[in-house]
Amino acid sequence: MIHFKLFFALIFVFVSCESAEIQDVDFIGKNGQNYQAANAKTSKSFVDGVSEKTPNFQSFKSEFSMVIQTYVPKRETFHMDGKLFFDKDSKNVKIQLMDSFFGLIFSELIAGPNQIQLKPSGEKIPQIFPMGDLAIKDPNSKKTIVIPFPVIYQYITGAYIEEIKNPKAKFLISESRVSLDKLDGSYEYFFKENILERLELSSKQKGLKAIALVKNKTPDTHPPKEVITKVISLDTEKENVIIQIKMKKVNLTEVSPSTFRF
Repeated sequence: MIHFKLFFALIFVFVSCESAEIQDVDFIGKNGQNYQAANAKTSKSFVDGVSEKTPNFQSFKSEFSMVIQTYVPKRETFHMDGKLFFDKDSKNVKIQLMDSFFGLIFSELIAGPNQIQLKPSGEKIPQIFPMGDLAIKDPNSKKTIVIPFPVIYQYITGAYIEEIKNPKAKFLISESRVSLDKLDGSYEYFFKENILERLELSSKQKGLKAIALVKNKTPDTHPPKEVITKVISLDTEKENVIIQIKMKKVNLTEVSPSTFRF
């Protein structure tokens, strides 16, 4: 797990606001039925169908708003804004986080398929970590909140397409599901009409379950207009945090390679 104390510390300095609650989502989990192998004929047909309906993952620039609703140690809601850049060829993502009031950038993140670079405002040299979760540190309560960044990254970049092509993937065709066990846990992909609708992660190593769910009327739109991510503690089965990301002012355009340098 990656600990980004500096990355998110300022988020909790700003005043939390009372607002309408984020719509809750339930964790479904793996079905008890037998999943078939990736080399089965129907599995291959399913992957072909998903590939045909895959959204056009074009490069883009976008502004977004984020709401983080915490449950532990107490229920609070925090707001922030940001900018997001995506390059379809390299699958690089750059995120700039800024406060909603002044619009000042206080941290930047560049993520590729295998690593994350982090540069808080005022720092000259970025920190480099392997791809993994973001751990938010609340400077007041000292409570760490885990955000499963890999599931959000897969939605933004379309990396899930390659995941379901993995020869180790298992398929439950009757429910349009694909399951893949990786080093960091078990991933479950849920499709509707061959379009990814939900992504779940269950990880004993991390002690969490995570859900990422598209919440808009056109789930084939890229980038998704709204994604809700929820983290549940394995030991207590209680919610830790729900994150709502809403895209706005999306501009489908090529992004300069220099964007992904600090």
